[in-house]
Amino acid sequence: MPVSKNSSCSKQLSPRLKELQVKIHDEKYIEYAVERIALVVSRRIVEKYTSGRTPEKTY
Repeated sequence: MPVSKNSSCSKQLSPRLKELQVKIHDEKYIEYAVERIALVVSRRIVEKYTSGRTPEKTY
């Protein structure tokens, strides 16, 4: 569901949520966020692999 900047409920949002509403429309921010998530997930997979545990056993 799209979030409207002119929505009456936006006046009730915290400053942090207002900041995130702006960032979600920033292509560079989203690109960085996706890359960061991929990096963290990749590192965790490698850590599990090198420690002898498989991801299936950790769920």
